[in-house]
Amino acid sequence: MHAAPPPAPEVLRLRALAPALAAGWQLLKRAPALSLTYGALFGAGGSLMFWALGASGFAPLALALGGGFMLIGPLAVAGLAGVRDALNAGRRADAALVWATLRAAPRSLWVLGLFCMLILFIWMSDAGTLYGFMVGERVHDFGEALTAWRFAPFHVFSAVMGAFLASVVYVVTVHSVPLVAARRANLVGAVVASVRAVFRGLPAHLAWGVLLAACVFASLLFPPLLAPVLPLLAYAGAALHETVFPPAN
Repeated sequence: MHAAPPPAPEVLRLRALAPALAAGWQLLKRAPALSLTYGALFGAGGSLMFWALGASGFAPLALALGGGFMLIGPLAVAGLAGVRDALNAGRRADAALVWATLRAAPRSLWVLGLFCMLILFIWMSDAGTLYGFMVGERVHDFGEALTAWRFAPFHVFSAVMGAFLASVVYVVTVHSVPLVAARRANLVGAVVASVRAVFRGLPAHLAWGVLLAACVFASLLFPPLLAPVLPLLAYAGAALHETVFPPAN
């Protein structure tokens, strides 16, 4: 059975961002243990990857790795969709619900996940190539890697490349992931609807994207922050999505 075409998107306004964050905070407080544990898993993974970069002498790639998380973020938060739905319906949310949500996800969601992973592979390959040309040395100290002026050109050029790829992923997935996860649209219809929604409410979507990037980068510089930040942004992003694509009555 094919999903019905998604409804025409509403225009997202800047004034919707604060209420969405407030709604996300309320949901986080209603399921703190589950939400924080979910975010902490990604924080632990980020800490391990940063440790591996430093141990192998590629500390200047830390910012590139942080940018890479922006590319897989939409898939990372998909597991919390069922938690939010359960809390809003007054039901109990637990780890089994997260797993059940991922297991029941339509194939289209995993196609979007593969798209994110492909862009991540392209990004890390490009960053590695750029690193070889512009840095070409082993650096173990993150403080030196992030503050030394000789690494500034690498960080600037890699940031420009990463911002372009992250923007593409953001425009394609910001609304298509929740539309597909809720089975409100097929893959093509969801992607088209997402792109259309972003450009209809471009200022607010740009502000939300910048806020996401700032929070993620700040958290990855201190990975334990991902424990509260990831679920908060996931719940707030779902609230913003429902502003653009209100649930069917």
